[in-house]
Amino acid sequence: MGLACGIVGLPNVGKSTLFNAVTLTEDAARSDYMFSTTAPIRGTVDVPDPRLHEIAKLIPTQRIVPAQMTVVDIPALVSGSSHGEGMGISFLGAIKESDVLLHVVRCFEKEGIQHVGKVDPAADAEIVELELMQADLQTIERNLDRVAKKAKGGDKEALALQDVLGRAKAHLDKSEPLRTGAWSERDRKLLEPLFLMTIKPVLFVANVGDGDLAGESPQVQALRAYAERTNAKCMHLCADIEAELVRMPEEERAAFMADLGLKEQGLVRLIHAGFDLLGLQTFFTAGEKEVRAWVIRKGDTAPVGAGVIHTDFAKKFIRAEVYRYEDLMELKTEAAIKAKGRLRLEGKEYLLQDGDICHFLIGN
Repeated sequence: MGLACGIVGLPNVGKSTLFNAVTLTEDAARSDYMFSTTAPIRGTVDVPDPRLHEIAKLIPTQRIVPAQMTVVDIPALVSGSSHGEGMGISFLGAIKESDVLLHVVRCFEKEGIQHVGKVDPAADAEIVELELMQADLQTIERNLDRVAKKAKGGDKEALALQDVLGRAKAHLDKSEPLRTGAWSERDRKLLEPLFLMTIKPVLFVANVGDGDLAGESPQVQALRAYAERTNAKCMHLCADIEAELVRMPEEERAAFMADLGLKEQGLVRLIHAGFDLLGLQTFFTAGEKEVRAWVIRKGDTAPVGAGVIHTDFAKKFIRAEVYRYEDLMELKTEAAIKAKGRLRLEGKEYLLQDGDICHFLIGN
Protein backbone atom coordinates (compact mmCIF):
# COMPACT_ATOMS: atom_id res chain seq x y z
CA MET A 1 0.00 0.00 0.00
CA GLY A 2 1.49 3.34 -1.05
CA LEU A 3 1.29 6.44 1.07
CA ALA A 4 1.29 9.76 -0.78
CA CYS A 5 1.94 12.96 1.17
CA GLY A 6 1.33 16.27 -0.55
CA ILE A 7 3.33 19.24 0.78
CA VAL A 8 1.29 22.44 0.57
CA GLY A 9 1.61 25.98 1.89
CA LEU A 10 2.17 29.62 1.03
CA PRO A 11 5.28 30.70 -0.92
CA ASN A 12 8.62 30.73 0.94
CA VAL A 13 7.53 28.77 4.01
CA GLY A 14 10.12 25.98 3.59
CA LYS A 15 8.18 23.46 1.49
CA SER A 16 11.01 22.77 -0.94
CA THR A 17 13.60 22.64 1.84
CA LEU A 18 11.48 20.06 3.63
CA PHE A 19 10.91 18.08 0.42
CA ASN A 20 14.63 17.98 -0.33
CA ALA A 21 15.41 16.85 3.22
CA VAL A 22 12.78 14.11 3.19
CA THR A 23 13.72 12.74 -0.23
CA LEU A 24 17.50 13.33 0.00
CA THR A 25 17.46 15.21 -3.31
CA GLU A 26 17.82 18.74 -4.60
CA ASP A 27 14.96 18.30 -7.08
CA ALA A 28 12.95 21.19 -5.64
CA ALA A 29 14.59 24.55 -6.20
CA ARG A 30 15.08 26.64 -3.06
CA SER A 31 14.71 30.39 -3.40
CA ASP A 32 14.21 33.48 -1.30
CA TYR A 33 11.61 34.58 -3.84
CA MET A 34 8.05 33.44 -4.38
CA PHE A 35 6.87 30.69 -6.77
CA SER A 36 10.24 28.99 -7.29
CA THR A 37 8.30 25.69 -7.55
CA THR A 38 6.24 25.85 -10.75
CA ALA A 39 5.06 22.24 -11.07
CA PRO A 40 4.51 19.32 -8.67
CA ILE A 41 7.75 17.42 -7.95
CA ARG A 42 7.57 13.81 -6.75
CA GLY A 43 10.02 11.83 -4.70
CA THR A 44 10.08 8.65 -2.63
CA VAL A 45 11.35 8.13 0.88
CA ASP A 46 11.98 5.06 3.01
CA VAL A 47 9.86 4.86 6.14
CA PRO A 48 12.29 4.68 9.09
CA ASP A 49 11.80 1.53 11.15
CA PRO A 50 14.72 0.30 13.29
CA ARG A 51 12.90 -3.01 13.81
CA LEU A 52 13.91 -4.09 10.28
CA HIS A 53 17.61 -4.09 11.13
CA GLU A 54 17.01 -5.81 14.46
CA ILE A 55 15.11 -8.61 12.67
CA ALA A 56 17.91 -8.95 10.11
CA LYS A 57 20.47 -9.42 12.92
CA LEU A 58 18.62 -12.56 14.01
CA ILE A 59 17.34 -13.80 10.63
CA PRO A 60 20.26 -13.52 8.15
CA THR A 61 19.04 -12.13 4.84
CA GLN A 62 20.28 -10.86 1.49
CA ARG A 63 18.56 -7.49 1.69
CA ILE A 64 16.44 -5.23 3.87
CA VAL A 65 13.45 -3.54 2.23
CA PRO A 66 11.72 -0.74 4.16
CA ALA A 67 8.25 0.53 3.39
CA GLN A 68 8.14 3.61 1.19
CA MET A 69 5.99 6.66 0.77
CA THR A 70 5.62 9.20 -2.02
CA VAL A 71 6.14 12.87 -1.23
CA VAL A 72 5.00 15.62 -3.59
CA ASP A 73 6.23 19.22 -3.43
CA ILE A 74 3.19 21.17 -4.68
CA PRO A 75 3.45 24.76 -5.99
CA ALA A 76 2.52 27.42 -3.48
CA LEU A 77 -1.04 28.63 -2.99
CA VAL A 78 -1.94 32.25 -2.31
CA SER A 79 -5.15 34.12 -1.68
CA GLY A 80 -7.11 33.95 -4.94
CA SER A 81 -5.39 30.83 -6.31
CA SER A 82 -8.79 29.20 -6.89
CA HIS A 83 -9.53 32.13 -9.26
CA GLY A 84 -6.16 32.12 -11.03
CA GLU A 85 -3.94 34.23 -8.76
CA GLY A 86 -0.29 33.23 -8.26
CA MET A 87 0.26 29.87 -9.92
CA GLY A 88 -3.50 29.22 -10.04
CA ILE A 89 -4.87 25.75 -9.33
CA SER A 90 -3.87 23.79 -12.43
CA PHE A 91 -1.76 21.56 -10.16
CA LEU A 92 -4.58 20.68 -7.73
CA GLY A 93 -4.65 17.14 -9.15
CA ALA A 94 -1.50 16.48 -7.13
CA ILE A 95 -3.35 17.49 -3.96
CA LYS A 96 -6.37 15.37 -4.88
CA GLU A 97 -4.08 12.33 -5.35
CA SER A 98 -2.46 12.79 -1.92
CA ASP A 99 -3.59 10.64 1.02
CA VAL A 100 -2.52 13.19 3.60
CA LEU A 101 -1.56 16.86 3.36
CA LEU A 102 1.58 18.18 5.05
CA HIS A 103 0.75 21.86 5.37
CA VAL A 104 4.00 23.75 6.02
CA VAL A 105 3.57 27.04 7.86
CA ARG A 106 6.36 29.53 8.47
CA CYS A 107 6.94 30.18 12.17
CA PHE A 108 10.15 32.20 11.96
CA GLU A 109 11.26 35.71 10.99
CA LYS A 110 14.15 36.13 8.58
CA GLU A 111 15.18 39.17 6.63
CA GLY A 112 15.60 38.70 2.90
CA ILE A 113 13.06 35.89 2.55
CA GLN A 114 9.85 37.18 1.03
CA HIS A 115 6.52 36.42 2.67
CA VAL A 116 2.87 37.13 1.90
CA GLY A 117 2.28 39.95 4.42
CA LYS A 118 3.55 39.56 7.97
CA VAL A 119 4.31 36.13 9.45
CA ASP A 120 1.03 35.11 11.14
CA PRO A 121 0.84 31.29 11.27
CA ALA A 122 -2.90 30.89 11.95
CA ALA A 123 -3.87 33.47 9.33
CA ASP A 124 -1.35 32.00 6.85
CA ALA A 125 -2.76 28.51 7.35
CA GLU A 126 -6.28 29.80 6.81
CA ILE A 127 -5.36 31.44 3.47
CA VAL A 128 -4.40 28.08 2.00
CA GLU A 129 -7.36 26.31 3.59
CA LEU A 130 -9.84 28.85 2.18
CA GLU A 131 -8.47 28.33 -1.33
CA LEU A 132 -8.85 24.56 -1.01
CA MET A 133 -12.36 25.02 0.37
CA GLN A 134 -13.26 27.25 -2.57
CA ALA A 135 -11.98 24.63 -5.02
CA ASP A 136 -13.95 21.90 -3.18
CA LEU A 137 -17.06 24.08 -3.30
CA GLN A 138 -16.74 24.44 -7.05
CA THR A 139 -16.44 20.64 -7.40
CA ILE A 140 -19.50 20.06 -5.22
CA GLU A 141 -21.63 22.63 -7.04
CA ARG A 142 -20.80 21.04 -10.42
CA ASN A 143 -21.79 17.63 -9.11
CA LEU A 144 -24.98 18.91 -7.52
CA ASP A 145 -26.02 20.20 -10.94
CA ARG A 146 -25.11 16.85 -12.47
CA VAL A 147 -27.20 14.69 -10.10
CA ALA A 148 -30.19 17.04 -9.84
CA LYS A 149 -32.07 15.54 -12.81
CA LYS A 150 -31.63 11.93 -11.66
CA ALA A 151 -32.57 12.85 -8.11
CA LYS A 152 -35.71 14.59 -9.33
CA GLY A 153 -36.65 11.35 -11.09
CA GLY A 154 -36.42 9.43 -7.82
CA ASP A 155 -33.12 7.61 -8.40
CA LYS A 156 -32.14 6.39 -4.92
CA GLU A 157 -28.38 6.62 -5.44
CA ALA A 158 -28.71 10.12 -6.88
CA LEU A 159 -30.92 11.17 -3.97
CA ALA A 160 -28.33 9.91 -1.47
CA LEU A 161 -25.53 11.70 -3.30
CA GLN A 162 -27.58 14.88 -3.54
CA ASP A 163 -28.18 14.79 0.20
CA VAL A 164 -24.51 14.40 1.18
CA LEU A 165 -23.40 16.97 -1.41
CA GLY A 166 -25.94 19.43 -0.04
CA ARG A 167 -24.64 18.94 3.49
CA ALA A 168 -21.03 19.26 2.30
CA LYS A 169 -21.87 22.51 0.49
CA ALA A 170 -23.56 23.92 3.59
CA HIS A 171 -20.46 23.03 5.63
CA LEU A 172 -18.10 24.76 3.19
CA ASP A 173 -20.40 27.78 2.97
CA LYS A 174 -19.58 28.32 6.66
CA SER A 175 -15.86 28.44 5.75
CA GLU A 176 -15.25 25.17 7.57
CA PRO A 177 -13.02 22.49 5.99
CA LEU A 178 -14.86 19.22 5.40
CA ARG A 179 -12.62 17.33 7.83
CA THR A 180 -14.38 19.17 10.69
CA GLY A 181 -17.75 17.68 9.73
CA ALA A 182 -19.42 14.51 11.01
CA TRP A 183 -19.46 12.16 8.02
CA SER A 184 -20.66 8.58 8.18
CA GLU A 185 -18.81 5.79 6.39
CA ARG A 186 -21.52 5.86 3.73
CA ASP A 187 -21.12 9.63 3.31
CA ARG A 188 -17.40 9.24 2.79
CA LYS A 189 -17.88 6.51 0.19
CA LEU A 190 -20.27 8.74 -1.74
CA LEU A 191 -17.83 11.66 -1.59
CA GLU A 192 -14.70 9.59 -2.34
CA PRO A 193 -14.92 9.78 -6.19
CA LEU A 194 -14.84 13.58 -5.99
CA PHE A 195 -11.35 13.61 -4.42
CA LEU A 196 -12.28 16.52 -2.17
CA MET A 197 -9.23 18.13 -0.62
CA THR A 198 -10.46 19.54 2.67
CA ILE A 199 -11.77 16.17 3.85
CA LYS A 200 -8.22 14.77 3.78
CA PRO A 201 -6.23 14.42 7.03
CA VAL A 202 -3.91 17.37 7.58
CA LEU A 203 -0.67 17.62 9.51
CA PHE A 204 0.40 21.22 10.05
CA VAL A 205 4.20 21.44 10.07
CA ALA A 206 5.41 24.49 11.97
CA ASN A 207 8.72 25.37 10.33
CA VAL A 208 10.66 27.03 13.15
CA GLY A 209 13.94 28.92 13.22
CA ASP A 210 17.09 27.51 14.81
CA GLY A 211 16.36 29.61 17.90
CA ASP A 212 13.13 27.77 18.65
CA LEU A 213 13.95 24.08 18.19
CA ALA A 214 11.64 23.21 21.10
CA GLY A 215 8.70 24.80 19.28
CA GLU A 216 7.69 27.00 22.21
CA SER A 217 7.22 30.34 20.44
CA PRO A 218 3.83 32.12 20.39
CA GLN A 219 3.76 31.55 16.62
CA VAL A 220 3.89 27.77 17.04
CA GLN A 221 1.29 27.88 19.81
CA ALA A 222 -1.02 29.88 17.55
CA LEU A 223 -0.69 27.26 14.83
CA ARG A 224 -1.31 24.42 17.30
CA ALA A 225 -4.50 26.17 18.42
CA TYR A 226 -5.64 26.57 14.82
CA ALA A 227 -4.94 22.88 14.12
CA GLU A 228 -6.91 21.78 17.17
CA ARG A 229 -9.82 24.04 16.20
CA THR A 230 -9.95 22.56 12.67
CA ASN A 231 -9.54 18.85 13.52
CA ALA A 232 -5.95 18.59 12.33
CA LYS A 233 -2.62 17.59 13.87
CA CYS A 234 0.42 19.78 14.37
CA MET A 235 4.15 19.25 14.87
CA HIS A 236 7.22 21.45 14.62
CA LEU A 237 10.66 21.11 13.07
CA CYS A 238 13.38 23.28 11.57
CA ALA A 239 13.54 22.39 7.88
CA ASP A 240 16.98 23.96 7.43
CA ILE A 241 18.49 21.87 10.22
CA GLU A 242 16.73 18.71 9.01
CA ALA A 243 18.25 19.29 5.57
CA GLU A 244 21.68 19.45 7.22
CA LEU A 245 21.15 16.38 9.40
CA VAL A 246 20.20 13.99 6.60
CA ARG A 247 23.43 14.69 4.75
CA MET A 248 25.73 14.08 7.71
CA PRO A 249 27.49 10.80 8.46
CA GLU A 250 25.71 8.97 11.27
CA GLU A 251 28.38 9.69 13.89
CA GLU A 252 28.46 13.42 13.10
CA ARG A 253 24.68 13.56 13.03
CA ALA A 254 24.40 12.06 16.52
CA ALA A 255 26.92 14.56 17.91
CA PHE A 256 25.24 17.50 16.18
CA MET A 257 21.82 16.47 17.48
CA ALA A 258 23.21 16.13 20.99
CA ASP A 259 24.67 19.65 20.76
CA LEU A 260 21.26 20.96 19.71
CA GLY A 261 19.41 18.97 22.38
CA LEU A 262 17.47 16.93 19.76
CA LYS A 263 16.55 13.38 20.76
CA GLU A 264 14.99 12.40 17.42
CA GLN A 265 15.09 13.75 13.89
CA GLY A 266 12.07 15.80 12.96
CA LEU A 267 11.74 13.89 9.69
CA VAL A 268 11.27 10.61 11.56
CA ARG A 269 8.50 12.21 13.62
CA LEU A 270 6.99 13.64 10.45
CA ILE A 271 6.81 10.31 8.62
CA HIS A 272 5.40 8.47 11.62
CA ALA A 273 2.81 11.22 12.14
CA GLY A 274 1.67 10.72 8.55
CA PHE A 275 1.24 7.00 9.24
CA ASP A 276 -0.77 7.68 12.38
CA LEU A 277 -3.04 10.17 10.61
CA LEU A 278 -4.03 7.54 8.07
CA GLY A 279 -4.41 4.73 10.57
CA LEU A 280 -1.58 2.72 9.01
CA GLN A 281 0.60 0.03 10.56
CA THR A 282 3.45 -2.26 9.55
CA PHE A 283 3.90 -6.01 9.48
CA PHE A 284 7.02 -7.87 8.39
CA THR A 285 8.08 -10.86 6.34
CA ALA A 286 11.51 -12.30 7.08
CA GLY A 287 13.57 -14.89 5.30
CA GLU A 288 16.81 -15.67 3.52
CA LYS A 289 16.02 -13.48 0.49
CA GLU A 290 14.73 -10.39 2.30
CA VAL A 291 13.45 -8.83 5.48
CA ARG A 292 10.68 -6.50 4.43
CA ALA A 293 8.16 -4.07 5.91
CA TRP A 294 4.63 -3.99 4.49
CA VAL A 295 2.08 -1.25 5.10
CA ILE A 296 -1.59 -1.99 5.85
CA ARG A 297 -4.46 -0.21 7.57
CA LYS A 298 -5.30 -0.91 11.18
CA GLY A 299 -8.07 -3.49 11.20
CA ASP A 300 -6.94 -5.26 8.00
CA THR A 301 -7.19 -9.05 8.02
CA ALA A 302 -4.47 -11.57 7.20
CA PRO A 303 -5.73 -12.11 3.61
CA VAL A 304 -5.61 -8.35 3.01
CA GLY A 305 -2.00 -8.32 4.23
CA ALA A 306 -1.16 -11.22 1.94
CA GLY A 307 -2.78 -9.31 -0.92
CA VAL A 308 -0.41 -6.38 -0.34
CA ILE A 309 2.47 -8.73 -1.14
CA HIS A 310 0.73 -10.03 -4.30
CA THR A 311 -2.87 -9.45 -5.36
CA ASP A 312 -3.44 -13.17 -6.05
CA PHE A 313 -2.43 -14.05 -2.49
CA ALA A 314 -5.62 -12.53 -1.07
CA LYS A 315 -7.78 -14.97 -3.05
CA LYS A 316 -5.53 -17.98 -2.51
CA PHE A 317 -4.85 -17.36 1.19
CA ILE A 318 -5.05 -20.50 3.35
CA ARG A 319 -3.50 -19.46 6.66
CA ALA A 320 -0.74 -17.42 8.22
CA GLU A 321 2.03 -18.35 10.62
CA VAL A 322 2.40 -15.34 12.91
CA TYR A 323 4.62 -14.32 15.77
CA ARG A 324 5.45 -10.99 17.36
CA TYR A 325 8.56 -8.88 16.82
CA GLU A 326 8.94 -8.81 20.61
CA ASP A 327 8.99 -12.63 20.68
CA LEU A 328 11.92 -12.68 18.25
CA MET A 329 13.82 -10.08 20.27
CA GLU A 330 13.32 -12.14 23.44
CA LEU A 331 13.83 -15.69 22.12
CA LYS A 332 16.27 -14.93 19.25
CA THR A 333 15.17 -17.69 16.81
CA GLU A 334 12.00 -18.92 15.14
CA ALA A 335 12.76 -22.41 16.46
CA ALA A 336 12.71 -21.09 20.04
CA ILE A 337 9.48 -19.20 19.33
CA LYS A 338 7.85 -22.44 18.12
CA ALA A 339 9.17 -24.37 21.12
CA LYS A 340 7.60 -21.80 23.46
CA GLY A 341 4.26 -22.09 21.64
CA ARG A 342 4.29 -18.45 20.55
CA LEU A 343 4.05 -19.12 16.82
CA ARG A 344 0.35 -19.03 15.98
CA LEU A 345 -1.62 -20.36 13.03
CA GLU A 346 -4.18 -17.75 12.05
CA GLY A 347 -7.03 -17.91 9.55
CA LYS A 348 -8.93 -15.48 7.33
CA GLU A 349 -10.52 -13.57 10.20
CA TYR A 350 -7.28 -12.69 11.95
CA LEU A 351 -6.65 -8.95 12.31
CA LEU A 352 -3.00 -8.21 11.67
CA GLN A 353 -1.20 -6.19 14.35
CA ASP A 354 1.66 -3.72 14.06
CA GLY A 355 4.89 -5.67 14.57
CA ASP A 356 3.56 -9.06 13.40
CA ILE A 357 6.09 -11.20 11.54
CA CYS A 358 4.22 -13.42 9.08
CA HIS A 359 4.66 -16.39 6.79
CA PHE A 360 1.65 -16.86 4.52
CA LEU A 361 0.52 -20.23 3.17
CA ILE A 362 -1.00 -19.70 -0.27
CA GLY A 363 -2.91 -22.29 -2.35
CA ASN A 364 -2.28 -23.06 -6.02
